[in-house]
Amino acid sequence: MRTITRTVAATTAALALAGVVSTVGAGTAAAATTVRHYSGHGAEWACNADKAALGSVPGSVVLCDELNNGVFRLSVVPHGEIPLHILSLMATGSFDGLS
Repeated sequence: MRTITRTVAATTAALALAGVVSTVGAGTAAAATTVRHYSGHGAEWACNADKAALGSVPGSVVLCDELNNGVFRLSVVPHGEIPLHILSLMATGSFDGLS
């Protein structure tokens, strides 16, 4: 029972944070852009190579996210959208911390 209570509390807190962050960023037109998905042998290498080729994007960060089942996603995320990006990864079980 305690595990269910903790899960519900954590989910409620994450949703509340997402609401606050989305309210604060409601006036911005910037949103995360998925550039491409990668899967199969060498997916991580290909994603990181394209990330390096894309280079720096002003006001944003370029990320290679490892999703479930060995799929990688190349995304351009504006600085204000980073918390929502991390929350979406947490919701799918793909985010396991910062490294």
